[in-house]
Amino acid sequence: MTTRYITVLGAVVLAVVAAGCGSSTTPSSSISQVPHVAPATTAQVAQSYLSATGAVDSAYDSWHAAIVAADGKVLNLTSQASSYVAVLTTFDNKIQNIGATGKAATDIATLVSDDNTFIADLNSLSSQSSSTEASWDAKALSDGLAAVAQGDVVRADLGLPPS
Repeated sequence: MTTRYITVLGAVVLAVVAAGCGSSTTPSSSISQVPHVAPATTAQVAQSYLSATGAVDSAYDSWHAAIVAADGKVLNLTSQASSYVAVLTTFDNKIQNIGATGKAATDIATLVSDDNTFIADLNSLSSQSSSTEASWDAKALSDGLAAVAQGDVVRADLGLPPS
């Protein structure tokens, strides 16, 4: 076979394949342009983070008040735990999408992971008994404090004061 024959045969095969796939062999003039979006500044990310913390801070205050009022008997707080879980989940979903990059993004991912550990504790409250209440309490407290500490790491990344 000559080179010219192979080239012509290749062009015909390409045209048939392109036509079979519904594509065109000529460039389209209607290619959409994706707008360039500048990354969020640290100040913008910090503002978004602060905006997301309002509801979770309020939910924490309610949860803390319920625990204090329960005087160590947390087994009856499943409704309050569920409410706190809902707010924490919403918070985590928001902060994962605030445009953080670099260390702040990594630290936010760690915060969400720590929150998920604490959320698992809260979700397991209804399956606790009086014999497991003290150990649940200790684990939930430890996991909750780890999440708060990680929140302060994120705040530092964003130039915000600790909680």
